[in-house]
Amino acid sequence: MNKPVTDQQLQQQIDGLQQDIKPSRDLWPGIELAIEHQQQESSPKKAAFAPYAWAASVMAAVLLTWMVNKPMQEQPLQLTAVEVIQQQYVEEKNTMLVSFGKPDISKLPAKIQKQFTELQSARESLLKALEDDPENPDLLNLLQWTQNQELSLLEQLYSPKWQTI
Repeated sequence: MNKPVTDQQLQQQIDGLQQDIKPSRDLWPGIELAIEHQQQESSPKKAAFAPYAWAASVMAAVLLTWMVNKPMQEQPLQLTAVEVIQQQYVEEKNTMLVSFGKPDISKLPAKIQKQFTELQSARESLLKALEDDPENPDLLNLLQWTQNQELSLLEQLYSPKWQTI
């Protein structure tokens, strides 16, 4: 059986060991060979990458020169007030139609059907009038009011019965 070693005996054994352990052979030639081999492996990668780097640099310079000398493109035309109002109306109407489906105007009472057709014709005549005078604020306000009335009539068509008490 092994005898237990005391701390004092362990310390004596540690003190008896050699301070410097020398290798059995010279290790430097192997280290130099490994360093040279690593440099040789990395060199082909750098050499293979260099043409791509040059090509990318030339392309970047050509594109940059072309972009600087390219004439400025015209800015997109600004929308007129009529076009903005019309776009908003179409978006609201399409949103309403997507959520409710295609309107069945025949379900509306005759009086409301007449108002609906009058509002549609009024909207169309206002659009024609705005072609001649697109910045007329009174016509713009009237167009917006007419479109809102038309949308509210469409909404009434789809309002549930319990809401119309």
